[in-house]
Amino acid sequence: MNLEHLRTFTRAAELGSFTKAAVSLGVAQPTVSRIISELEAEWDGPLFYRTGRGVALSELGQEALMRAQSLLREVEQVSEDLRAFSRLPSGNVSLGLPPSLISYVIPKLLNQLRRERPGIRLRVYEGFSEQIERWLSEGIVDVGIYSKYKEGSLKGSGLMLNSRLVLAGVAAHWDLPDEIDFEQLANFPLVLPALTNGLRMAVDAVAKRMRIELTIVAEADSILAQKEMTLNCGCYMIKAPQTIAGEKHDGIFASSVIRNPYINRHVVLVTGQQKPLSRASREVAARATSILRGFSSDI
Repeated sequence: MNLEHLRTFTRAAELGSFTKAAVSLGVAQPTVSRIISELEAEWDGPLFYRTGRGVALSELGQEALMRAQSLLREVEQVSEDLRAFSRLPSGNVSLGLPPSLISYVIPKLLNQLRRERPGIRLRVYEGFSEQIERWLSEGIVDVGIYSKYKEGSLKGSGLMLNSRLVLAGVAAHWDLPDEIDFEQLANFPLVLPALTNGLRMAVDAVAKRMRIELTIVAEADSILAQKEMTLNCGCYMIKAPQTIAGEKHDGIFASSVIRNPYINRHVVLVTGQQKPLSRASREVAARATSILRGFSSDI
């Protein structure tokens, strides 16, 4: 077994055809068949089953494909690192993150890159958690930063920031304590994101479990819209504290932590798995990580 054998097997598995694999690799079809036969003899079992339309992976073949792809990605990453070793990271890096973190992360990150890594060009995608997860799975973004609200969903993610959701409103009219019980939210006219938003789903789940009917007067995915309605329409928001950190500092908004129960927001950083992560992407991920971990001390 060598790397070329693994590439041949992987291409045949991905295309579902020895003939298509041969054309793709620029070799004769018997060469592909011979390599597959040699691998089957070495691994002591069939890798493919013949079908009317080509070939399909056996159980052994599925396991072999997963491991071969992982190994080939590592080899490609080593090659990329060695080619780039003598130069600073450069190239395009796509970063997806939610609106609530744009103003804090992007200026610091871009200023650092312009000053210290001018060869890296940042491409920013703004979206909510569900969109960013999809962009990562589709290879649209290289690095994703987004929120999770379930403890069990954090496995495999790089946890950057924890916070508890707060009820927020206009500071000039604020007379609430530092913490309020969840059941008290029924007394406030709320502006919340739409039903598919992770924060909204977490809040609705608690309300349903506690049999509390919330007074939702408007729905808006736009954070700007939520803030404008809160400022001008006598409404209240449920947000992560980082979302209103600037306005709290300026005395525009005030907030109380929601308790009994607390609802935790976890900000995670995840890198894409569709292709080897470039040095430039790893540089952006490392710098974004550092910025996010400094967030808690700034609010």
